[in-house]
Amino acid sequence: MNQVKLNELIKSEIINVPLYILKMYKEFNLNVDEMILLLFLYNKDNKVFDPNFLANSLNMDLSKVLENISKIVDKGLLNVITKPNDAGVKEEVIDLSPLYNKITIKMMEELNKEENDNTIYDIIKEEFNRNLTPMECERIDEWQKNNYSFELIKEAVKESSLNDVHSIRYIDKILYEWNKKGYKNKTDIKKNDKKEKTEVYKCDWLDSDEEI
Repeated sequence: MNQVKLNELIKSEIINVPLYILKMYKEFNLNVDEMILLLFLYNKDNKVFDPNFLANSLNMDLSKVLENISKIVDKGLLNVITKPNDAGVKEEVIDLSPLYNKITIKMMEELNKEENDNTIYDIIKEEFNRNLTPMECERIDEWQKNNYSFELIKEAVKESSLNDVHSIRYIDKILYEWNKKGYKNKTDIKKNDKKEKTEVYKCDWLDSDEEI
């Protein structure tokens, strides 16, 4: 799912924004009063900025409402903008686009982390069309402990498939050579491929019947 599509889902309320605010308010550096005010503003149909209405509705001092609004704006979670209403009269309204953008970024980070943590084994199993042995899984764990990026491992798996070799040790050799050359991601591979063709080493062990 791309970031634009996710943002559209958040704005259309398909994703439960209030629940996400409750879950993430501490990470957004909000205190409880600020969180309550932000939730109220989100659920308020009329987005016209009326501090007195907010103070009365939330049983909060007017000065406190204004202070909390200012803090939420400073934390990049909303804006107060001026725009003409249907009668052409300019009025201040609450703009929640910064909140939607912040949630989108956080959710994309979570999705990317889940993908990186959980799918490298599935990708290799799909390419090999078989389950992985415990020793193969250990080797994959070593790649991640050695700080090979998910993107680099994925490219090494592709390289292995392009050469019609379905072997963890072959992928390991590709990663070793790329690491020596300082490759960290797909961009590094493409950039250096323009200068020289990536070497693929077919060692004697590829012809061996020995299992990994």
